[in-house]
Amino acid sequence: MEPLKTDASRGGRIFVPTVCFVLISVTGGLLLVTALVVWLSTLIGSLIGSMLIVSGACLLTALMIYLIALRGPFRRIDEQINTIYEVARAARSGYEWMLGKFRLLTALLDLSATKRE
Repeated sequence: MEPLKTDASRGGRIFVPTVCFVLISVTGGLLLVTALVVWLSTLIGSLIGSMLIVSGACLLTALMIYLIALRGPFRRIDEQINTIYEVARAARSGYEWMLGKFRLLTALLDLSATKRE
C-alpha cells in the first residue's frame, strides 16, 4: 500500500515541468520565426527585408493583443492599486488624528497632575 502524498510533495513537482514547458515553447517560437524569416528571404531575396517584415508583423500582433486583451485588466489593476492607496492614506490620517487626540489627552492629564502638586 502506497503512503498518502501530502500537498507539499505534489506541489513541488509542478515547478520543473512548468519551466521546461515555457523554455521549450519559447524555443519553438523562436525557431518558427527564424524559419519564417528564412522562407520569406528566399521569396523576396532580401534577408534584412524579410526580418523587417516579420518583426513588424510580430509588433503589430503584440499591439493587437495588448489593445484587445490586456488593456482592460491593466486598467482594473491600476484602479485597485489606487483604491488600496486611498484606503492606506485614510488609515494614516485616522491614525494621525487619533494620535493627536491621545497627545492632547496626555498633555491635559500631565497638566492636571502638575496643578495638584
